[in-house]
Amino acid sequence: MEKLNILKHQKLKEKDNYKNSNKNSSDSKLSETEASTTAQTNLSIAFIKEISNILNTIISTNKKEKIKKSTNSPFNHDQVPKISIFDYLLRIKKYSGIENSTLIIALIYIDRICYKKGIILNKYNIHKILFSSILIAIKYNEDKIYDNLFFSKIAGVSVAELKILEQTFLKIINYELFVSDGLYKKYYNSLNNDIVGNE
Repeated sequence: MEKLNILKHQKLKEKDNYKNSNKNSSDSKLSETEASTTAQTNLSIAFIKEISNILNTIISTNKKEKIKKSTNSPFNHDQVPKISIFDYLLRIKKYSGIENSTLIIALIYIDRICYKKGIILNKYNIHKILFSSILIAIKYNEDKIYDNLFFSKIAGVSVAELKILEQTFLKIINYELFVSDGLYKKYYNSLNNDIVGNE
């Protein structure tokens, strides 16, 4: 409609109106882009919220069952980190730009390490296990990868410790990084259904 109205204007105003039309068109495209970005951001936050809810539920269940933390695990903190799982995931998302698909793969890796080693998730080890799984998933799934110094700053650990965490995680899951389409869809659908159900 904007272009049709412009065509009706006097020739003296055609140049200015053409500029305005281009500006309005650009503004429209910008609005569409902003809307798309907002939608993607909201979806990412929804994914992060659902993942944090799942992990918190698991930890709460383990606590009720009075499952004690392993004292010799490199994934353990001496004290419970003050940052929540949700805020920790938001921090990782903010600085790494991690994709939702990578978060899902990281969840699959966490299940693998718990199954193969019998690791019990608790409030002492979840942050390091979570970040280790995400780091490995990023390197497996994404094209743009930062160095370990960058990731160590996000995680709040030294580069040396980050390498130990990464290598320990990989050895426990026997370097089984491949995720089939069927398994990925299973996790994705489960998360997505929970997100939709909570809306």
